[in-house]
Amino acid sequence: MKGTGIAHTLNGVREHTHLDVLFGGYTAPDTDRFTITHAVGVRTAELKGLVIRSGAGLGGLALAQATPAFANDYLHDPSISRDYDRAVAAEELRAVAALPIVIEGEARGIVYGAHRHAGPLSEPEVESIAEAADTIAFRLAVDDAVTKQTTAVETAEYLRSVRSAPSDREWEQVRAAFAELREFARTVEDPTAQAELHGILTKLAPGGTEEGPALSAREVDVLALVAIGLTNREIGERLFLELETVKSYLRAAMRKLGAHNRVESVALARRYGQLP
Repeated sequence: MKGTGIAHTLNGVREHTHLDVLFGGYTAPDTDRFTITHAVGVRTAELKGLVIRSGAGLGGLALAQATPAFANDYLHDPSISRDYDRAVAAEELRAVAALPIVIEGEARGIVYGAHRHAGPLSEPEVESIAEAADTIAFRLAVDDAVTKQTTAVETAEYLRSVRSAPSDREWEQVRAAFAELREFARTVEDPTAQAELHGILTKLAPGGTEEGPALSAREVDVLALVAIGLTNREIGERLFLELETVKSYLRAAMRKLGAHNRVESVALARRYGQLP
């Protein structure tokens, strides 16, 4: 996730609430700590760069349990470890909420919202912080998917560079990655993420040596799943299409490609660079 993404998200929450300070950060999967990378409304540099360990401080509790944590008066709350009192005191923070950034049940970071006066945060303020955490979680999930597929592409490119060609099994992994990524791309609305996904798809199917017909996005979706061995019914379930709709897309693709059957349609789509 680009740094501007979390900064924009935190600024948006501050504009719509009366919170004095918002800050947060995230990390890679299976990590027991994260670094606070962004903060808005701060008066010092104490918070930025602070490493939050699982179980330590308010954010560490939220990270360890993957659940929200709250303090009405941080420095006087006996349930919180005193690891980060210096930074909290420097910013004169009193009421603090820590909302975890959760992906597939794992907390990957925290979004904090705070006031410089004691007392509970309002329900709308907590909801705004939670929405920010969910937004960042979604963008991180997109990044994770892109990274996964990029790794498959880079592996295939490396193998191609050190020997004549990847094995059939390795090519099948690339083709499965292509099909999965096309499915995932349909759910993404963020323009930056869309551009990144398009770049990965272009790497997977960069264009063939022969000029071919222009297939629609849905026709390529269907052929990508045909290529990994799915039946028409299974394709319909994956793409949320009626069986007859899948058949219609497949017939249209075969007609454009001049293919006589499913196998030939996939082979021709690969020749024309529509599929990896």
